[in-house]
Amino acid sequence: MDIQQIRNFIALSKELHFWRTASMMNITQSALSRQIQAMEEELGVSLFERNKRNVSLTPSGIFLKEKWSVILEDLDHVHTCASKISKGETGHIRIAHPDSISSSIIPHFMGTLGERHPEITVELVQLLYKNIEESLQDHKLDMAFTRQLSKLPGICSHMISRQPVALFVPESSDLSRPEDITGAALKEQTFILPVAERQSRFYFFVQEIMESYGVVPRACYFSDFGSSLLGLVSRGLGMAILPGGFVHHGFPGVRAIEMPFHSELYICWRADEKSPSIMNATKVLSELFPVTDAH
Repeated sequence: MDIQQIRNFIALSKELHFWRTASMMNITQSALSRQIQAMEEELGVSLFERNKRNVSLTPSGIFLKEKWSVILEDLDHVHTCASKISKGETGHIRIAHPDSISSSIIPHFMGTLGERHPEITVELVQLLYKNIEESLQDHKLDMAFTRQLSKLPGICSHMISRQPVALFVPESSDLSRPEDITGAALKEQTFILPVAERQSRFYFFVQEIMESYGVVPRACYFSDFGSSLLGLVSRGLGMAILPGGFVHHGFPGVRAIEMPFHSELYICWRADEKSPSIMNATKVLSELFPVTDAH
């Protein structure tokens, strides 16, 4: 017997009428009768009691109706899930992102993705850039927002925005306006800098900014995590150059002063990606933030 024959049996067990069941299942009454007879012969049991006026289930028929109904519901659920996976309507995506977009781009992206594909689940993580590239290659990550263009083979990098950079200073600082940021003023300050040994793109970017002012920054504290830097700034332990997106974090005791520089933001994923849910996510992202450059 096959699944359709079992479905026909379930339908007949509910209707208890051969003609109505045959019409409902789009087969002839004689074909339905032959199917039921073949099932009874294969199973070696009687499924229905029949007479000229009534059709009723036998005890074996009642038992199989209960069991097969559950199995068919489970099977239908499995088929539905498989269809959703194929269409990218469901799945699990792991996305890395810098702290600077935690209160801006990430909520916007997650909200829109959730509206369009509510059954896709997302795991958000924050990693160092070196670990991001390795995790993408090893399939431990599916997508990543980064401040650095990936040049690894097999990794796509699309620039989705250029964001302003700001100097974050304690509220007690004498610096309060863009015109206050001069080489002479910066030489007198203590900075909190990215870690030099990791040689991230943003580390070199900060160095380039300082060089443009003719300043060799003096620093006692180092971190590659923006929230840590801002926490130190709020305690008056120095100032930091960070992407302007950190203004949305609302750290108390911190003032942001926009600088005449911009930092690129890229989205990266595997070039050979086949997951429909990940491709749906990249489609949503490209609609929200049209690609301005691709590699």
